[in-house]
Amino acid sequence: MIYRLSIHKIDQSCLFDLTWGKGQRLTASLAFPAALLVLYDAWRRAYLGYYKQALRGRVGTAGQVVSVAIDWHSQLVQAEARLLSEFHTWLKHGDLFDLRAELLTAVPGAGPESVSNAKTELFLTCSPIEMARLPWETWEVGQHMQIVRSPAHIRAASADRRSFRRGKARVLAILGDETGLNFTGERTALNAQKQLLDIHYIGWQPGEEVVALKQRICQTIADPLGWDVLFFAGHSNEAALVDGQVAIAPHTAISVKELSPYLQQAQQHGLQFALFNSCSGLDIAHGLINLGLSQVAIMREPIHNEVAQTFLVQLLQRLARYENAQEALAGACRFLKVEQNLTYPSAYLVPSLFRHPDSVPYQVQPVGWQSIGRQWRPNRWEALSVTAIALLSLISPVHYGLLNRRVLAQAIYRDLTRQVPAMVEPPVVLVQVDSATFSRWGATDFKPIDRGLLADILTRLTEQQATVIGVDYLLDLPQPENDAALSQAIRQAVAQNQAWQVFITKQNAGGDWSHLYDQVAPSDLILQGDAWVPYWQLPIQPPPTDYGMPFSYQLALAHRLNQQARSGKPAVPQPGVVDLPLETQVQTFLRHNVADLPYQAGPTPLTRVSSWLGQRWLQPLIDFSIPPDRVYQAVPAWQLLESPPTALGTSALQERVVIVAPGGYDAAGIASDGDDNLPLPPAMGYWRRGTTHITGGEAHAYMTHHLLTHRLVIPIPDLGMILLAALVGKGLTLYLANRPRVNPLRLGAVLAAVTAGSGLASLQLYISAAVLLPWLLPSLTVWLYALPMLKEKAREQR
Repeated sequence: MIYRLSIHKIDQSCLFDLTWGKGQRLTASLAFPAALLVLYDAWRRAYLGYYKQALRGRVGTAGQVVSVAIDWHSQLVQAEARLLSEFHTWLKHGDLFDLRAELLTAVPGAGPESVSNAKTELFLTCSPIEMARLPWETWEVGQHMQIVRSPAHIRAASADRRSFRRGKARVLAILGDETGLNFTGERTALNAQKQLLDIHYIGWQPGEEVVALKQRICQTIADPLGWDVLFFAGHSNEAALVDGQVAIAPHTAISVKELSPYLQQAQQHGLQFALFNSCSGLDIAHGLINLGLSQVAIMREPIHNEVAQTFLVQLLQRLARYENAQEALAGACRFLKVEQNLTYPSAYLVPSLFRHPDSVPYQVQPVGWQSIGRQWRPNRWEALSVTAIALLSLISPVHYGLLNRRVLAQAIYRDLTRQVPAMVEPPVVLVQVDSATFSRWGATDFKPIDRGLLADILTRLTEQQATVIGVDYLLDLPQPENDAALSQAIRQAVAQNQAWQVFITKQNAGGDWSHLYDQVAPSDLILQGDAWVPYWQLPIQPPPTDYGMPFSYQLALAHRLNQQARSGKPAVPQPGVVDLPLETQVQTFLRHNVADLPYQAGPTPLTRVSSWLGQRWLQPLIDFSIPPDRVYQAVPAWQLLESPPTALGTSALQERVVIVAPGGYDAAGIASDGDDNLPLPPAMGYWRRGTTHITGGEAHAYMTHHLLTHRLVIPIPDLGMILLAALVGKGLTLYLANRPRVNPLRLGAVLAAVTAGSGLASLQLYISAAVLLPWLLPSLTVWLYALPMLKEKAREQR
């Protein structure tokens, strides 16, 4: 928010006129205390008495100070206290209550930078000039308010410069008459910033004619290459008729009015900021702003040489930290007040910044990589937004909740766009042992499962020439009455069909494994695989162990090896041929035949790192967007036992993987009853309405299907996409920042269309390329970057 306050003194009254926003205005009339000017004069006498040597104000008839045995330091401190006390008491008068309350409660302006700066600007205009000499910068109107001065008369418009020169800022340093002064401090301070500033010095040389010097200064100011900053050091003084004057050589001065044509050319070539580190610069500031210059820093009073140099050092150091001119000047004044008040009392009251009301505070731009880093560095709003969204994405319930909804959206998109896989016999047959099977078979105990029932199922699958069979039951304990029958069924499957049979294992809390009871089948006949189902993601292939390979991975591997053996490939291991554990034979074979792995994606370094955050980055997903009937053929076990072979379809089981698994009965589970019945993923619920759970066998069927068909959907990490979206959002704000004529409604519509388009593209990419690109949180990130810019553009058009 920008406020403009005009203060006009007429006789013994002052008129305060405050305007802001869309025509809002407050006015107040207040009697001017005659004692205030008396106290100002007393302060000025004490000020000049203390700083009576090396003042930068020898042009014209600047005050001469007589040396007297007076404690000027004490006098100055007391005079400052009395002046400020009277000044602030006057400004707290009840007639200014409404005006002061408005300023104190002003809301900082909106916009992409306001979140970090949170400042409101008060442009202060005073007339006549004795009012301008008062220390208005000390007015207590809240820390959020930045007081900046502006002259009463401004005829020229300021150039709209929202961006500043890339690369080093060009600085023209005019060193004027050095009589009684020493510019070594100025040169040292300027040269210390040569990494950011391209400094060019100009000044009088002994023996140089005055006319030649003036021409050289004027031509240099108007250099077509342009200047960013004009700096003057030396003597100067007020001269209202010629807008102030500066001494450029001994006994030689030049006025701002004489320089005005060249200064206007410099402004056209990019001049942004002028600093007159010299005495009594009120008329100079008025004259330069009246010409249209953006901003001018001056000293309202005579300034001591050492104070001027100390001030310059602080100002340049802050500009080099990329503070804008307004912040840098305020910081330099704070330094004089807090750090140097004993040495240089009252010096902090003297500097003032004048700005054109339409200007933007000048800021030195970084160079090289610093320039890019500074330009792309997020402001406070952006940093908080990205951090909040990134942390949100790392919360496991949020992450998996969004993941479930995304796969549901994929299922709906598949259905609407008719991209569901063609209806063919699925590669997996899921034989489900359900409650009806137990009832028809005559079993009374659901847990542990009667191994005689499993023996009958395996026998029937052998009759139907099944060559890859998985059993999703943990058979780690003896069952003497039925172990022999099951062992016979396993041996018969191997002898008759050379069948690969995979049984599940489970890792216990202590790290050991519960595996198939060794009296049921010897290790040379069967494989074993870990039954663990990650939360709707494929288990990552670990280093080979006796039991640690995933169950679905072992089924897919058995299917591949069986197909190769049937095609005549030599040296392919087969169950029961060699008296070695089948797992050992398989791993030995794979070490020399890596291409035969179902998939070679072990845990990536990024996946391992993400596990510390409760995430599984880049770990393939179970794609529930595919309908279950395209993944597996579900057959109740009782139907398998009672129906003819054609019940399983026309294709031979030799080409398919059969999984025998619980079919949803309440007792199903390893650790506890029912833990095999998992919550139904929303996407699967879309295809199979009316159910509330998915069984572990169905999850294994999906994973086995994906390995057999190479359907491995890789999820791109949310965090990575959020950071990428932050770069896109920052790039968008930088692109729009320097384009003032952007229609915010059109921009918002385009951004909304791009957001929707990217969502559709990510949905299609999931199907076509098996890549899940997060959409919601990255899109939200871009919008959080764009919204402040949209608001700013809307405000500019009002």
